[in-house]
Amino acid sequence: MIKKFFQAIFFPKRSQMIRKERTKIYVKVTPERSEIICSGITFAEFIKHLPTPIENLLLIKCDYWGNQQKHGFEVLEGQENVEKLIVEDISHGDFCFVDYTSPQAVNELHKKQIAELLYLGHVFEPLDTPFFEALHNNFIYLSHDDGWYCKLYCKNISDFATVLCNKIAAIIPTETGGLVSDSVKEKILQLATNGILIDLDEILQDGMITLYSIGEHSDIDGMLNNWQQMKSSASKVSQLDFYKSILLESQPNPKLSSQMRQLV
Repeated sequence: MIKKFFQAIFFPKRSQMIRKERTKIYVKVTPERSEIICSGITFAEFIKHLPTPIENLLLIKCDYWGNQQKHGFEVLEGQENVEKLIVEDISHGDFCFVDYTSPQAVNELHKKQIAELLYLGHVFEPLDTPFFEALHNNFIYLSHDDGWYCKLYCKNISDFATVLCNKIAAIIPTETGGLVSDSVKEKILQLATNGILIDLDEILQDGMITLYSIGEHSDIDGMLNNWQQMKSSASKVSQLDFYKSILLESQPNPKLSSQMRQLV
């Protein structure tokens, strides 16, 4: 809490700056590990756009208090308490949590599982599995500077596809409410296995969205600071018609193809 206080005094504008830049979304999906690396989606958006609300949170690493404490962890129990955290400014530092099903679940954790949770918060990697039998969790959420970098483990990766599409739908007014078919979500996830960049600033009024295949990037700062170059060097460019819920066939990047022809 002290850290949060001093950030509010000495860095009052940084959270505004960060949130302003959230029109660039990067997603890299690794299905075999149930892992998603993303940038551009905040905690508030994640909670808001999930198909099924999260009821309880175990806060692995953060500067915020829960409504009670169990096994030394701050916990938030009840959907209304989870939603209260949305209004907090968590734009600075690490924010990590795991969801769980029932109030008794955390009490069933044994020492090894507690150690694995602490390891997750420090290393941003599961020691074994990201899914705990005692907790029956659907997610592990490991973020730094809210919306800037997030490593997410999803038991059902389609839940993340729903979050992503709902974020896009929120800025595209449609008579249908911006609903996207499951087949389109599957195709987006398939493209995201190679790493995709979406620039929400270039969404056209006709609902066309461009997805750039840019590969895997561990340096999120470098990628977002050079997003224009990333789009120009994308290996594929795909078009999503959000109104008709159609993902057009991916095509080689015309700019990149032109550059290659000039080299030959």
